[in-house]
Parts: sequence; C-alpha cells; structure tokens
Amino acid sequence: MQYRKAKPEDASGIGLVLKESYNIDSVKEGEAVFSSEISKGHQYIVAVDDSGKTVGIATWLSHGLPKHGLFELDRIAILPKFRGKGIAKELFAALIADAQRWYRARRAKARKLYILTHAENKRAQEFYKKMGCLHEAILPKHYYDNTDEYVFSLFLDIMN
Repeated sequence: MQYRKAKPEDASGIGLVLKESYNIDSVKEGEAVFSSEISKGHQYIVAVDDSGKTVGIATWLSHGLPKHGLFELDRIAILPKFRGKGIAKELFAALIADAQRWYRARRAKARKLYILTHAENKRAQEFYKKMGCLHEAILPKHYYDNTDEYVFSLFLDIMN
C-alpha cells in the first residue's frame, strides 16, 4: 500500500471512495467534490494498493494563519472491502506528516489537529481515541437539529 498526496488523475478513484462512504450519489459527483475542495485548499492523501487502485482517502485543511498551526481532519474514508486492515491508521499518520510538511514550508509549526464527528459515530470516536485524540467539546445541534457534534483534538506539541 502506498500513501501519498492526491493527484488530478486520482479523481475517479477518490470519487468512488466518496460515493461508497458518504451521501454522494455517483462517482462523477465524488469527482466534483474532490475538484471543488482542492480548489478551496483542502489537502487530499490517498491510499493506493499495489494495482494502483485508490482504496482510501484522508483530507485536511488549515484554519487561520499558518502561525496558528491549527488544522482540521475533514474526513478519513476507506472502501468497504478494505476496512479493518490498518489503512485508516496509516492514512492518519500520513495526514499528520503532510500537514507538518505544509506548515514547515511556511515557516510555521503544526500544533493542533481537530476533528468533528457526529455524536452517534462511536466507531470514529474510538478510532480517534486510539490515535491519541482527546474528546474536547460537544457542539449541540451543530449541523443538524437531531444530533450533536463531538470535537476531538490532538495536540502535536505534546507529541514532539
């Protein structure tokens, strides 16, 4: 498995991962999401198997000025038949390494990663805890009237 920055030619593979993992109707719509997010500064990391197939993605974006060192893990998604094989853990590590490189290139330091997840998404919450993230806050009815969002954070200064 290879973990690397996404390229424009990864669009259809990313579109498939998005379609299989989110409320996205088609690969074409997933490709459009990828294109739109890249144009807005989202960073995509892909997991590519030995045959060249994109089997997972992780996305992040910087918030505030680079000197603030704050970035958000927007999503981690793995194709269903590849789940449970440690790919998400490797994507998480690759995402942090990519963010650290991005901040260093701007003479800054990645300090804090945060993640929002639905209160009922216990699987994601357990994963983030295993990755060293702390449950930091609850945002009542943040996106939807019927569910809260949980904020998980990882303070990278503590890790260094």
